[in-house]
Amino acid sequence: MLNQRGSATIESVFAMVFVLILALGAVQVAFALYARNVVASSAHEAARAAVERGRSEAEARGVALAVIRRAAGGVVRDATIGVTRETRGGEVVVGVGVDARLESLGPFPASIPVRVRAVASGELEVP
Repeated sequence: MLNQRGSATIESVFAMVFVLILALGAVQVAFALYARNVVASSAHEAARAAVERGRSEAEARGVALAVIRRAAGGVVRDATIGVTRETRGGEVVVGVGVDARLESLGPFPASIPVRVRAVASGELEVP
């Protein structure tokens, strides 16, 4: 019994470090999922904005960037936004693609690439 003195303290320290790393990893995954949802939402909002009357592709890009900056802050980096507009029959179809990188906030340094695409359609403007 004498040679095991202090082993409970050492084992407790190792267990606490393990649990702390596990908790920080879970927080990092939650931030990554939130940032991915923000990027997807920004593509959706930009496509919706581009379909509205009088909205250009440049304004749609601005909407997407504004949503990303407002909701995700510094977690999302290097966002590139592509907007396509085509006419099919009596409708206008707008596609918005967002490519970005999610920066790590936790103990595991990683940069996660994200690519999302949203499509919206609406009626053509009547002259």
